Amino acid sequence: MQFSDFFNAGSDLMDTVKIVFFRMLPRGAQIQKVRAEINQGLLKKYGRLTGLEIDRENKTIRADLELKGEREGVRIKLSNYQLIQATGKNPRFEPGAIEVSREWLDAVFKTLVKTGVIPGQMEIKNPLHQVVVKCLL
Repeated sequence: MQFSDFFNAGSDLMDTVKIVFFRMLPRGAQIQKVRAEINQGLLKKYGRLTGLEIDRENKTIRADLELKGEREGVRIKLSNYQLIQATGKNPRFEPGAIEVSREWLDAVFKTLVKTGVIPGQMEIKNPLHQVVVKCLL
């Protein structure tokens, strides 16, 4: 599984139903839903996301994690993120600057971004994920 697979899962009729219900939720409930989905999928093997804050005005995302093998929580902060929407194309998410509260993990992230393992931009292909990202960012 690649990092971008989280944003590009397949879609079907259930996605349409999920889109309708997701849009009906208040913003706080939307963030909680996303946190639960990340915990059940992307982070299941590694730990859990305990906090998620998205500041649209300042274009920052803060995620607090409890990772297996770590005694203390880990905070990841994305600064100056962008959602790029070109006409007729899927939106692209650009995380901006990434900071991690653990020095060694911060170095790993920066190396993964620099080498392209974590892309500078991620295309969001799945319609459900597009709605989620547009609602929250």
